[in-house]
Amino acid sequence: MKNEFLPVFRFVICSDAHIEGIGTPGYYRLKKVIDYALNFAIKDKNYNKIDTFLIAGDITNKGSKEEFDAFKEIYDYGAEKGAKFLCTVAKGHDSITMGKKSLEYYKTLTNQETDFHRVIGGYHFIGVSTSRLKKHFNSPFQKLWLKKELDKAVADTPNKPVFLMHHEHVKYTVYGSFDEDGWGKIIFADLLKKYPNVVDFSGHSHYPVNDPRSLWQKEYTAIGTGSLKYVELTVDGVQKVHPDFYDDCANFLIVEADKDNNIRIIGIDCLAEEILCEYYLKNPANKSNREYTEEKQRSRSLPPVFPENAEVTLTEQDGFYSAEYPKAKNAGGEPIFIYRIYAENEEGKIVKERKKIPTYYLYKVADKLTTDIGRLPKGKYKIKVIAETPYGVRSECIEKTLEV
Repeated sequence: MKNEFLPVFRFVICSDAHIEGIGTPGYYRLKKVIDYALNFAIKDKNYNKIDTFLIAGDITNKGSKEEFDAFKEIYDYGAEKGAKFLCTVAKGHDSITMGKKSLEYYKTLTNQETDFHRVIGGYHFIGVSTSRLKKHFNSPFQKLWLKKELDKAVADTPNKPVFLMHHEHVKYTVYGSFDEDGWGKIIFADLLKKYPNVVDFSGHSHYPVNDPRSLWQKEYTAIGTGSLKYVELTVDGVQKVHPDFYDDCANFLIVEADKDNNIRIIGIDCLAEEILCEYYLKNPANKSNREYTEEKQRSRSLPPVFPENAEVTLTEQDGFYSAEYPKAKNAGGEPIFIYRIYAENEEGKIVKERKKIPTYYLYKVADKLTTDIGRLPKGKYKIKVIAETPYGVRSECIEKTLEV
């Protein structure tokens, strides 16, 4: 499928630009999304169009008039280049300053509804913004409206995916949506289970698009859109981990469909202007096509492998030790999520444990990584390094003996 994929439809989706005004990082990054995507399309001799641009909420950082006005400049810039935007407004950052009035102000700026159902290129697109009711992310009324619109879409195109967009993840789907992550919402969960055609895009968590857990398939398909602002992670149950260079991370997705409604999802590092990942989905409207269930993804996760003759190099300064080691590779193509570094004494007891998150959420990961170990009591130790996939599959360890 990979080499034979010929798109007949293409759109862009991103979220969490958190625009703070004209000339701020979110402003420029959203502009780069437009430029990159249009250049990407132009280079495709088979299909050189972007059919629509989607933003799944948190367009602005505090939802002020000035921030929405800055977005309008990007909106108009895109329109001049043929980029047709559809956006949802989030309960969180988009509504901090103006509250419910942010919905009306967005509509005034763009002449577009904040909840919408459009047919573009024969595909149905449905967007759900925050509720107009106080204290609700989404309301029961919106859930009823969504059911009605999904029924229309499926009746019209029963053999095609239906693209749904909202800001918060549906709970217990993609990475970032679980209880330990803290970013999921339950309101649409039972409804969407009845619609295998749905391909559901959401942001909010800022978790990276190239982490395979950001693609989930079960009763339907759910996809995390990443963030244009920064990345964060859950690591060993700890929420809101901000790894190295987290604010240099800006992800978005280019989504393509072929004539048989198969889907290609391309994850982009916006700042490096490079492809991070690609996923290929057989027509997701067919519920028998579910290659990205958690069980199947886990079964495909292979042990990372360090280079042949890889070594751990230890350095010491003022009694503090650090370990340098080469990056591992994964034959399964998924990123290395974490390196675990242990100092083990002669009795086999672990006396120090450290973690290193490689910059897998960026296009470039350093060939060598360094981790501070700290002080160690006098004695003899084995310093061990293990690489681990997002699904917890571990490499063989590489190690170095240290005598303090």
